[in-house]
Amino acid sequence: MTSPISAASILTTSQYEEEQLTRDTSQDDMGRDAFLKLFTTQLNNQDPLNPMENEAFVAQLAQFSTLEANYSIRDSMDEMVGGMRRDQMLAGANLVGKSVAVEGGFFSSEEGAITSGSIDLESGADSVTMSVYDSTGELVFRETTGNRLPGRVDLNWNGLNLQGQVAPSGDYVMAASVTRNGKLESVPVTTLAKVRSINWNPALQEMALEIGNGSLVSMSDIKRISM
Repeated sequence: MTSPISAASILTTSQYEEEQLTRDTSQDDMGRDAFLKLFTTQLNNQDPLNPMENEAFVAQLAQFSTLEANYSIRDSMDEMVGGMRRDQMLAGANLVGKSVAVEGGFFSSEEGAITSGSIDLESGADSVTMSVYDSTGELVFRETTGNRLPGRVDLNWNGLNLQGQVAPSGDYVMAASVTRNGKLESVPVTTLAKVRSINWNPALQEMALEIGNGSLVSMSDIKRISM
């Protein structure tokens, strides 16, 4: 699972658009203006009896042309990247309100509802233990099953607590551990979590999804989308 992204480094869609509109280009303009000022000053102050040689003049013109070309390429790249960002944000907006399968075990449950999760076992296990915790970290349910073959193992919680009573609606976390040759190991659980919003991470230059518990996951970490 992707580590949670710092909220300070996240821009909302409106913040991103505002940043793009107010992007400071003064450093780029100063670089171009400084070159022109230096070039024209050199021409104005050259010795009439010893003017700039044609080769030097052509070389400086070529240098300026290269500078202009670099700015044009950069501007084109910025425009292309900006377009890709907008496309990603629009695509991500279609996921808001839908459920996505991600690692971490988080899920929201209605009272008494059956919740499913899954784990992937590369080498099988002697036993699998599923645990469900509420939002305070208190154990709500635990179940251990026997030998499992390699592959995907489905986990199902019937919505009851350890006393056999119906658990209330709320946010929960499903965790799993396996035993192999007498050793206990934790394994990541994949559950369906509802997408609350989308965010752009300027540091990583990628879009992130905010799921039900407030954590952020990368688009690349989504295993499937539930309609």
